[in-house]
Amino acid sequence: MKLKYLLVAGGLIALGACTDSDYELSKIVPEEYHKILYVNGSGEQVLTLYDTGSDQQYTFSIVKSGSDPSLTAQASIGVMTQAQVDEMYSIPEGVNYSLIGEDCYSLETTEIYFSSSDRYKLVNVFFKPQQVREVLEENPERVWVLPLQVTSATDSINAEKDRVFIELEAVLSPTVGFVMETPVEVIQMDYGSLTDFTAEVPFGLNVDNTWDLECSFGIDKAYVDEYNRSNGTVFSVFPDGSYTLPETMTLASGVTTDDLEIGVAGAALSPGDYMLPVAITGVSMFEVSATNSVYPLMYRIMGEQLDRTGWTAEATSEETTGEGAGNGIAGCVLDGDLSTYWHSSWQVMEYPPFEIVIDMQAEHTVSQIAMAQRGSGYTDTATGRFSISSDKNSWTEIGSFAMENALEETQTFSVSTAKGRYLKIRIETSHRDGYASLSEVYVYGEE
Repeated sequence: MKLKYLLVAGGLIALGACTDSDYELSKIVPEEYHKILYVNGSGEQVLTLYDTGSDQQYTFSIVKSGSDPSLTAQASIGVMTQAQVDEMYSIPEGVNYSLIGEDCYSLETTEIYFSSSDRYKLVNVFFKPQQVREVLEENPERVWVLPLQVTSATDSINAEKDRVFIELEAVLSPTVGFVMETPVEVIQMDYGSLTDFTAEVPFGLNVDNTWDLECSFGIDKAYVDEYNRSNGTVFSVFPDGSYTLPETMTLASGVTTDDLEIGVAGAALSPGDYMLPVAITGVSMFEVSATNSVYPLMYRIMGEQLDRTGWTAEATSEETTGEGAGNGIAGCVLDGDLSTYWHSSWQVMEYPPFEIVIDMQAEHTVSQIAMAQRGSGYTDTATGRFSISSDKNSWTEIGSFAMENALEETQTFSVSTAKGRYLKIRIETSHRDGYASLSEVYVYGEE
């Protein structure tokens, strides 16, 4: 077959180099190649149907090509038999393909005619989702298909592109849900430059929308607690009065997705991590998505970096001599020099947990803590917890951390906003046996 096409192509090139009087087209190109029909998008196609109460349309095209596509042509569209399906698909692939019944679909036409000006024709198949759903549910062990084949009594058909083999994978109910990436991005803003702003949250129907759908919205506050438990985060719900949310919105016919606009009063937010879990609470038709019914708008409001002048640090373990003079001790995490670092004792080997206590010399409201790994090729510290105290005796845990095994940048961790003078960093695991080290510790919040 490939050789014939190469010969034809060579003949066409030669024809282009000669005058019209030298050759006649019919002498160069065999008659069967003057017009060739083929299915555009042929082969195996997997189709999911949606039960909207109406038939669902599936469309493919038959193309007229060849050396003289201005000729007329005609073709028939038919359904392969179960015996043909078994021979060509089921047996070779080892799959139990079964022909879907005629009550589950209809063909708009079974005969196609091409005029001299037609280059392609569309073929519409109309599936009946409710009937297909019943068949799939009653016989889940089978793979249900509609195998359509194009034939012609008068014209050539490309034997490699003469059929579309439609596998009916599932029938789903249409749902309205939010359109979101996974995971949803946490948006960081600086407390000192906050202004009022608008957040746009995309939502829509998972099929083409031909209805006016009334959607209602609310805030799922319980979502925040569950999210924090599952992810080890410390988000707080947006305070009352800090946002405006439309209670209802119409997804108009012809509009599949739209944006829900939420106004946020920036001045009402203090430093910390906030979440606004916007929920679709109802829809006038169909169902609310079981997986995308809540969109967690998440913001990290960074406090100001606190001035560390006069701060001191002590640790339960230090390497006071082995890392060089003035290095390896707790105070290195406050000296502003990334080339110096605290290190746990290794000459007298000690193992986690290790604790560093920082005296901030005054009460501060803490919202975030940032730490830098030692550097110089070492990224010892792995996981641990933060606590805060006003008297160095009674401690309140405010968050946890998991440092990446990376040197490139300071790593910032949010904590439950709390006020105190003393900050405790408890290091519980290491990326390198029992060793632990940190270059710098920065604290963010309010004076």
